[in-house]
Amino acid sequence: MLLPVYLIELGFAPFEVGVLATASLLGSALLTVGAGLLGARYDHRQLLLAAASLMIATGAAFAVVHDYALLLVVAFAGTINPSAGSVSVFVPLEHAALSGAAAPAARTAMFARYSLVGALAAAAGALAAASPEVLAAAGVERLTAVKLMFVLYAALGAAGGVLYARIPRRAPAATGPPRRSAPRGAS
Repeated sequence: MLLPVYLIELGFAPFEVGVLATASLLGSALLTVGAGLLGARYDHRQLLLAAASLMIATGAAFAVVHDYALLLVVAFAGTINPSAGSVSVFVPLEHAALSGAAAPAARTAMFARYSLVGALAAAAGALAAASPEVLAAAGVERLTAVKLMFVLYAALGAAGGVLYARIPRRAPAATGPPRRSAPRGAS
């Protein structure tokens, strides 16, 4: 929700804002599909750390880049989400990591807690979206206040990276067709 405000503050036309938001959603969707395809073959911890690094880079880039073409590339390749929905590379990776971390009988309770924390984080993010207005009322230039939100986004990516680094490494799943066992009596 902050992205369109930022782009308009930079002076971009509504059509340009729409194109950039669309590129962001398309890039997020492709990144999420890619995570789904790679998630079973690679260590979830490494993929989550890579996603957190991309989040840091995205936040930092949005805080300093003003050129439309570069912003378009950052929006497409980054992790920024211009909508209130959960279109994120993190969700399928976190789900995969969590499903293997709990016994089957405990998974429902674990995912309930995960959903609760996600909803509370979304609520905190919605509340934080008012921060630029509060900072502007306190005398901070509005564009600077919005840029600080992207710095905060990068900092949250760093915090996520610290948490993801605590996930135990997992051996990648074997690729290829499953091996068949020899029929009984065959040698």
